[in-house]
Amino acid sequence: MSFDWDQIVGQLKTSSPSLYIWLEKSTASCDEKENKCIIEVPSGLHKKNLNEKYSEAILNILKKSINDSVSFSVEVSKSQASQKNVEPKITIKEQQIPLPLDSPAGHIPYLNTKFKFDNFIVGDSNRFAHAASKAVAEAPGQTYNPLFIYGGVGLGKTHLLHAIGNLVYEKNPQAKILITTAEKFIFDVVQHIGSGKMADFKEKYRSVDLLLVDDIEFLQKGIQAREEFFHTFNDLSNLNKQIVATSDSPPQELNLEDRLKSRFAAGIIADIQPPNFETRVAILKLKARDMNKIVPDNVLAFLAEHVDTNIRSLSATFSTLVALSMQTGSEIDLDLAKQALKVTNPSFDSNKKIGIDLIQQIVADYYNIKVQDLSSRKRPENIAMARQTAMYITRNLTDYSLVQIGQYFGGKDHTTVMHAIKKVEHMIKADDKFRLAMDELVARIKK
Repeated sequence: MSFDWDQIVGQLKTSSPSLYIWLEKSTASCDEKENKCIIEVPSGLHKKNLNEKYSEAILNILKKSINDSVSFSVEVSKSQASQKNVEPKITIKEQQIPLPLDSPAGHIPYLNTKFKFDNFIVGDSNRFAHAASKAVAEAPGQTYNPLFIYGGVGLGKTHLLHAIGNLVYEKNPQAKILITTAEKFIFDVVQHIGSGKMADFKEKYRSVDLLLVDDIEFLQKGIQAREEFFHTFNDLSNLNKQIVATSDSPPQELNLEDRLKSRFAAGIIADIQPPNFETRVAILKLKARDMNKIVPDNVLAFLAEHVDTNIRSLSATFSTLVALSMQTGSEIDLDLAKQALKVTNPSFDSNKKIGIDLIQQIVADYYNIKVQDLSSRKRPENIAMARQTAMYITRNLTDYSLVQIGQYFGGKDHTTVMHAIKKVEHMIKADDKFRLAMDELVARIKK
């Protein structure tokens, strides 16, 4: 069975550019006896995207080139896999790295199609900002205009900005949408003034139906840019065109002219706070699903507990965990999570307080069961008793909430944890032998 794989891939450059990006550095070999092709790609990311997004397209290509009954599999090249035993060297930077995006033809430039409302995790910290953004996208220019979203780094402001643009585009592909940053806006002003083409600048920014501006705080740097933005704002507002801006601070705290501040304040101002524990766990579960990884509940809880500043840091730590697992061939567990956290946060100290992992280990040893049993759904009497005991001790020796404890023990809800604590409390009062056993366990843990 022979065919020219390079020629097939080369033809994709014009017929399917998005697929070509993922197959450009691939190789393929076919087994005539098995009637199967093996496509080797340089990384797990390539394999994931090809399997999830392009498997049908690849199969159609192979059927045309070989026969209708051919099958295929995508594998990471052996040269790449052989690097698993190499000491991992990972550097995580807080910046957005452009990846090949599967954008529909004619889509708005710079609008990231991966940022949708569907994959934005909503919690108490961002519920209002999400609702306001969704309302704007459903009826641009008719409500909440302008919309001003502010919050710290990596909390989801940019995600919402792109989600608005994506939904507006889906509902009305003819809508004129412009997404930019305040820094790019300043650059455009300088460039157009220098070339004497301010008329082109005004046409670009003032003829749109939806203007999305990220990091509006950068306008503080340019006097001329602020003047142009003020007039752009007025023109669009007078035409009932939608304006959405994001910033790290509310309008009144920005070093802008009062007239600009008042215009931002005339619409809706929505803030985003750091996500709470439950939201952070939900974000990690979504990332695990998107990366097709099975991650134990106690690992998710551990990361959610120790990375509580912003979503970007949380995502970076999770990606590091997955990378360490792939490069070393190690199972994803608490020890690997601690390594990942040490990479992204070198000052992390896992021994600074009594942790649930220590409590679980000592309780599991005492009851002669596996640590994994404590977070499993197994219900034999000895495992159930050990689980309830560990929950009770955790509640009394640490400051973990009922929700956090439940997540560490297999994603149990807070009512289950509360029931376990009350049951153990009753047994301590009713059974002296059990009380002595509890005292011994607590002494071991504190030691």
